[in-house]
Amino acid sequence: MTRDGLPNDFFDRLSPKKEALLRVLLAAEGDWVEGSRLRQLMREDHGLSVPDESGAIASHQGHLTKRYSKRLSRDVINVRWVDESRGIAEYRLGTTYEDEIRDHFER
Repeated sequence: MTRDGLPNDFFDRLSPKKEALLRVLLAAEGDWVEGSRLRQLMREDHGLSVPDESGAIASHQGHLTKRYSKRLSRDVINVRWVDESRGIAEYRLGTTYEDEIRDHFER
């Protein structure tokens, strides 16, 4: 892991779906994006097959947690529940690594 940034292999290990997820969140410019809208944009803007189920995004965070840590996962992608039943979530790019992620994708 790099000292003050993302792990050295972070971008090399991104799947096309994780890359699209980060790109959609970057385009949102810090705004929260509801899960169903996020999945829709991943399909429409990036031509990916993304399930409609709400767990589709959570699984990507789970992969980041498993590979790196829960803290890194939460620092990369912020999540909050919109409803009391925890059925609808919103996501946004975390600020901790935002500049590093933006720099990578703007090359």
